[in-house]
Amino acid sequence: LSGASLLILANKQDIKGALTPAEIAKVLNLESMDKTRHWKIVGCSAYTGEGLLEGFDWLVQDVASRIYMLD
Repeated sequence: LSGASLLILANKQDIKGALTPAEIAKVLNLESMDKTRHWKIVGCSAYTGEGLLEGFDWLVQDVASRIYMLD
């Protein structure tokens, strides 16, 4: 999976006490990841739908930008 895009959906953001995306990134130590790795963490709620489009839009754009770079 080297070079694969990594999207983390931080679900349950509609529930009081849920960890924020920044808190999750810190726990997972994402900042220490190889700088060539493309990743994003997006707060979302599967219940309300909030944040889902943002996350999937980023994923599609990230993959598409690297596919077209190869042409």
